[in-house]
Amino acid sequence: MRIATYNIWNHDTLWQKRIDAICQEVKRINADVIALQEVRSYEKGSVAHDIAEATGYPYCVFHAYPDSPDEGLAFLSKVPFSSVEAIWEEDVEESNFCATRVTLIFGGQEWGLTNVHLNWRSSSIRECQMEVVRDWLSKGHQKAIEVLCGDFNDHPQSTIYDDVSDAGWLDVTTFVGEEARPTLDVKHNPYLQSSHLEQPERYDWILFRSEWSELEVQHVDVFGDMRTSRDVVPSDHYGVVVDFTVK
Repeated sequence: MRIATYNIWNHDTLWQKRIDAICQEVKRINADVIALQEVRSYEKGSVAHDIAEATGYPYCVFHAYPDSPDEGLAFLSKVPFSSVEAIWEEDVEESNFCATRVTLIFGGQEWGLTNVHLNWRSSSIRECQMEVVRDWLSKGHQKAIEVLCGDFNDHPQSTIYDDVSDAGWLDVTTFVGEEARPTLDVKHNPYLQSSHLEQPERYDWILFRSEWSELEVQHVDVFGDMRTSRDVVPSDHYGVVVDFTVK
């Protein structure tokens, strides 16, 4: 099972060129499921549906934020969804409109995948959001394999990271025996030259929990970190992709 997460940057800068470049990268990594953040919506759809059509993904689900309907979260998938939901369908405060979830069956196993985009302005808001997300997930029927991914807008030395780790979530990068690469790269990404960041950071994560000891992480990488044939870097974030194997 190949899973990816990608913040595609809802910004007008080189928009059409970047969407073409994003499609190139989505095709290249060839994930079974990809979670997208900062997905622009239109009157009759979203850019996620455009990407799905251009890249051959048969299943696409998009949820616009109720408080900001010009943007939202999406999943593209090669396999059908068993269920889809958004955290704002629950009784949560507007500041916690930050996550969507799908379930599906792959390799004979039930998978639950949660896509988050946390607040970039405030660590205290992010901490509250993650607490609400964890409560939301605990209320539902947990699948044999659970994946939590997205743009957490924080680094692995943060309280957010410690909290999810203490809750049993495992970072896929800790299984590959090499240093995890940054996803916000102020040294090489041309869109981040005026960023407030002082050094490259890893803000985009893929974590998992599983009752199956046979689940293995085979490979983890970043993507979208190079100029494509359109001569643009696709986004201000790099994406993360992981290969899982169930023995």
